[in-house]
Amino acid sequence: MKFFILSAGILFLFPLTLSAQDRVEDVVYLKNGSIIRGEIKELKENEFLKIETAGRNIFIISMDEVEDIRIEPTEGRLHFKETGYMNRSGIEILNANNGITPRFYMVNGYQFNSRFGAGFGIGLTPYNDPLTLVPFFVDMNLRLLESNSSPYIFLKAGYNFSVHHDENLDINDHRGGLLFNPGIGLQFNLSSGLGWFINAGYNIDNSYYEFDTWGPQTVENDLSFRRVNFGLGLSF
Repeated sequence: MKFFILSAGILFLFPLTLSAQDRVEDVVYLKNGSIIRGEIKELKENEFLKIETAGRNIFIISMDEVEDIRIEPTEGRLHFKETGYMNRSGIEILNANNGITPRFYMVNGYQFNSRFGAGFGIGLTPYNDPLTLVPFFVDMNLRLLESNSSPYIFLKAGYNFSVHHDENLDINDHRGGLLFNPGIGLQFNLSSGLGWFINAGYNIDNSYYEFDTWGPQTVENDLSFRRVNFGLGLSF
């Protein structure tokens, strides 16, 4: 749990610097009507300034030519989807003291605005203990910054269907149970329209099975897998 809290802190703090770099730039307005956007590298009052543009060109401008200097939002560099169809697919590692279990999943949904999206997901969680779970869930995702690199919070909630996987154990009955998985992540959007993300959360999977022993006697097992999960994936 301490490692989860540390991971959460890193995921929230890391994008703050990236966000500032994505969202603002120096803008120099000249008296002749020209506008130069970039990063001011050097400025000497009443003498000159040196500015580097996005194309790595450096201009040295006399302060006599400068009308105004401002810090403004960048133009044409925000790549995240504001509305429309969205897909998020990934793999997560459900970690426990006795080992790890992977979960593969895919979510299809709709991005309602630049911050909030939701959809329906399906996955596969091969616990093999002795059941494999097939989760169907609602996925809700809230982006915290309008930036190409942003932390987000998410919630997966739904139901796990069960599949008998262990042929060495003769099971009379089995069924799945509720899925609950809140967490946080970090999303990176690329100019190609694709994005990738990493996340961390706390996952609860429930299931049940029963089998006969010598006697005969019926053994009932209510399982609740409670695990910290870490994952990565792609979005578009």
